[in-house]
Amino acid sequence: MKNIDDGVIKYDHSNSILTDPLLLSEYDEIENHRKILYQIKLIGCYEHSNIGYGNISCKKNYLHLFNTSRPQFLISGTQTGHLSELCGNHYTRVVDYDIEHFKIYTNGPIKASSESITHAAIYEANQHINVVIHIHNLKIWEGMIKNHAPSTASSIPYGTKEMATAVKELIQNSKTNFFAMQGHEEGVVIFGDNFKDALADTISLYQKYVNSNY
Repeated sequence: MKNIDDGVIKYDHSNSILTDPLLLSEYDEIENHRKILYQIKLIGCYEHSNIGYGNISCKKNYLHLFNTSRPQFLISGTQTGHLSELCGNHYTRVVDYDIEHFKIYTNGPIKASSESITHAAIYEANQHINVVIHIHNLKIWEGMIKNHAPSTASSIPYGTKEMATAVKELIQNSKTNFFAMQGHEEGVVIFGDNFKDALADTISLYQKYVNSNY
């Protein structure tokens, strides 16, 4: 049974600034890769509950908008999983964050994905990571857990400070570019230093656990 609060924003977003839609030049690369993930249903929507799942982000420099020493990134907006294509209304900029106080500071036309704190923790854990993909697939998730792939504890729910802390520690001690969220059914995260590698690792997991009928 999937968590009933899938997609629910748990972080403090009171300091976010709403803006006009983003220009295509800012999100065209991330959108081209999201389309592929949507086509193979690694990003999508649960029809029975009409709840979207999956998100994608990439590191960006937004120091002209907000001066911070922490990583900044572009991420798909909350509850956009049901859309086959996203436009400038569906991506937003995470210009700063505070994991300790569980806050996200955004600048864009939509609230950031409910998993934004986790993305922030990943970028903070390794400065060479530039892309983060969060997918949902039961076969991949179960296969990774069965194979003892890196994973967060089953007691840790998604989109929480505890998840962010666990993810940061996991990445700092792991040699793989992916992990499963045991406390978030179907949730798997893949990351890399560029879109090509992150997508290739995602497709490899798909082929291993889904196409091969593992």
